[in-house]
Amino acid sequence: MMDRQEVDKQVRANLAAQLRISADFPDMDLLADHGLDSLASVQFTIDLEDTFGIVFEDEDIAFERFATIRSVVDLLLEKLLPSR
Repeated sequence: MMDRQEVDKQVRANLAAQLRISADFPDMDLLADHGLDSLASVQFTIDLEDTFGIVFEDEDIAFERFATIRSVVDLLLEKLLPSR
């Protein structure tokens, strides 16, 4: 089972690979600071589903849930550890 640090590291690696940036970046606004547009957001979501073996429900796909690395990690931990 992955902990918060491992999930955070993997999320950063996925995003860095997609945006061709270093994985060592602060937790900032993914749209404004990293240029994650709607098409890139869809690909990022699919990559996360594949990486973590989960499926996001429609209600999971909300701007505030994908606004920052922290919010993405929080969502993933909810999906990975539903009994928390």
